[in-house]
Amino acid sequence: MLKKILHPFYVLYQVVFAWWAAILLTGLTSIVILVFGKYLKVKNGDYYPAIIWCKLTCWLFFIPVRIVDRDKYVDKSKEKNYIFVANHQGMFDVLAMYGYVGKNFKWIMKESLRKVPLLGKACAETDHIFVNRTTPQKDLLRKALNILKGGKSMTIFAEGTRCADGKLGPFKKGAFVIANMAQKPIIPVTIQGSYDILPKGCKCLHWSPITLTFHAPVECKGRDSENVERMMQETRAAIASALEEK
Repeated sequence: MLKKILHPFYVLYQVVFAWWAAILLTGLTSIVILVFGKYLKVKNGDYYPAIIWCKLTCWLFFIPVRIVDRDKYVDKSKEKNYIFVANHQGMFDVLAMYGYVGKNFKWIMKESLRKVPLLGKACAETDHIFVNRTTPQKDLLRKALNILKGGKSMTIFAEGTRCADGKLGPFKKGAFVIANMAQKPIIPVTIQGSYDILPKGCKCLHWSPITLTFHAPVECKGRDSENVERMMQETRAAIASALEEK
């Protein structure tokens, strides 16, 4: 009831201030990443500005992010890297993951995001991977393996796109093929609550908390197609388990 009463004021806040501030913050962060991460080659010059951007944007829209079991399963040492595989509920998934995973990682993202002013340029120049339907699989695998061999982690939305109804969709095999080839563990992450921020058909954000639930690593046990299928099934079951609790 209270959310319904306050929603018009939340919408007004977005229109008058929050969206403009978010656009400005995104542009400034992109410039900082390009200057320090790309041109000056400052260590983690692309990573820490992005974390600050994500957290500030969540705070700007009053979106709290709750973390469950991250420190239990994610080794923060530089020697350990992972492939984080998550479900994809909405636009705040990127902000929640980048801001709160706690590991330096690269995204696999849609080619269309390259066209976003400044942000697309910053992502392209700092080794994030853009893909579309015509991207050769061997090029994607080569770039992903180079990132993992370089000691960084990766994050992939297993469904490939945002869900249309808040429910968990079918998984694509890309993340698991990469894990199989690189022999890197997968950390399943359940994103819960972000669909409610911008349900299908809505034009303004609705307030909702986000929960990131981290699950035990899914280890590689072989290098064949059966290993890929097993990892995909185990990862999907882990992600679904936290969604079912709701």
